[in-house]
Amino acid sequence: MLNIIRVTFVIIGTIIGAGFASGQEILTFFNNYGKFGLIGINLSSIILVVIIYKVLKISLKYNINTYLEFIEIIIPQKLKKNKILVFTIKNIINVFLFISFNIMVSGFSTFFLQEFKICKIVGSIIIAISLFIVLSKGINGVIKINTYLIPILLILVLFLGVKKINSLKIIETNSNINWIISSILYASYNSISLIPILISASKNINTHQKCKYVCNFTYIILFTISVILFFILNTFLHEIKNIEIPIIYIANSVGTFAKSIYGICILIAIFTTAISSGYGFLINITLNKKKYLILLGIICSVSILIGQISFSSLISNIYPVFGYLGIIQIFFLLIA
Repeated sequence: MLNIIRVTFVIIGTIIGAGFASGQEILTFFNNYGKFGLIGINLSSIILVVIIYKVLKISLKYNINTYLEFIEIIIPQKLKKNKILVFTIKNIINVFLFISFNIMVSGFSTFFLQEFKICKIVGSIIIAISLFIVLSKGINGVIKINTYLIPILLILVLFLGVKKINSLKIIETNSNINWIISSILYASYNSISLIPILISASKNINTHQKCKYVCNFTYIILFTISVILFFILNTFLHEIKNIEIPIIYIANSVGTFAKSIYGICILIAIFTTAISSGYGFLINITLNKKKYLILLGIICSVSILIGQISFSSLISNIYPVFGYLGIIQIFFLLIA
């Protein structure tokens, strides 16, 4: 049961990043569709859980150790001759993980700029050094940090939800079939960063029954906190359109203490997702410890520069693109 909980927290830590905890992801993909956004949250949560189950099941069945082995399994034999297709699928995830890693760094530095007026370069350097220290420990460092930080994150989200419970409401918007597309895209791009982490974490889940427990726990936690954030954001929908980190603006209305608490919440979410994205990228690219550490140093250094780009524009422009690309991988996964 301890391993089940640990793997669940690693999954949640991978999904709940700066985009989620800041409110930008829920705002972009769900709040624009009113009550249909709530249905969309449920749909995307179900899709993610199905993907998680399939990846864990395939990893156990074929004793998969790397993402490249996983790709070889899910792509049908007839299509393996199409080198362009195989190359595209193999590299979609690596590019996304690298970009996601840098988006988290941007989110961290944006938080420091918005809340403390500290220039973004300083915030980028702080998180880059911290990420290097944790990621140098490998998968054990990833699991350990998520085991401690994710429970704290969940408690803080629930705290803010309880504080705003009396004002939670749904603001009706003009909706159409796009809410379905938006939900699929949300699940799709999140699955890209999840898969390499799931492959590594599958060694701690050695039966199909345990896989089901992980999926059930993941669905309950993900759906619950997504709905809480949805209602909180809806309450202030017209006031937060042009704010980089809307949830901090909202927390400030509860009081200085709540604002400080949720500030910690966002930093935790940023850190755990940056760790998952960085680790996923590194194990896909490197074959030994020495090259792993060298590349780790390079991506942490590069992230300091890329982290200066606008956080909200990175999320709204890049994530949907990878959502469409990730559908290719999901299709092969579901038919495998």
